[in-house]
Amino acid sequence: MSREEATKIFCENLELLNKSTEWLKKSFEKAKNIDLSKEDLTEEELEVLETLANRFGRTIDILINKVLRGLDIIELEDIGRKLDIVIRAEKRGFIENYQNLIEMKDLRNEFFYESIQEKLREKFKEILDKTSNLIKVIDKVREYSAKMHYCTDKDINL
Repeated sequence: MSREEATKIFCENLELLNKSTEWLKKSFEKAKNIDLSKEDLTEEELEVLETLANRFGRTIDILINKVLRGLDIIELEDIGRKLDIVIRAEKRGFIENYQNLIEMKDLRNEFFYESIQEKLREKFKEILDKTSNLIKVIDKVREYSAKMHYCTDKDINL
């Protein structure tokens, strides 16, 4: 794959990340005021939280598997291991500690395997706590992409 082709795919994936982030923000705004300490959550509250969790998972997947991986391809880095991809995210200044990205990815995986109501509350709280940080990381990726002139405004909606 040529660098030009890799850059085009990267820009398409960055646009996909932008759209996913906008939906994540909408869900976050609805979910952030839900009181997770109350005895029973309503069906509507559970739906809002589950939507947030799904969008969080989709967004972290796009970020790591498509956008960060795409940056590595453009910049001719070895893309063999996801661990290397998230470590380079730290080196690029997107996140203070690459372990935070790993925790977000793990949280996404853990959420989908939880079925006990009390454990779900804990996972919802973690997702609520980590969503703002995920959005900040994505903002830094956008800034980096703009600084490196990988995508033009016509390629993506920033």
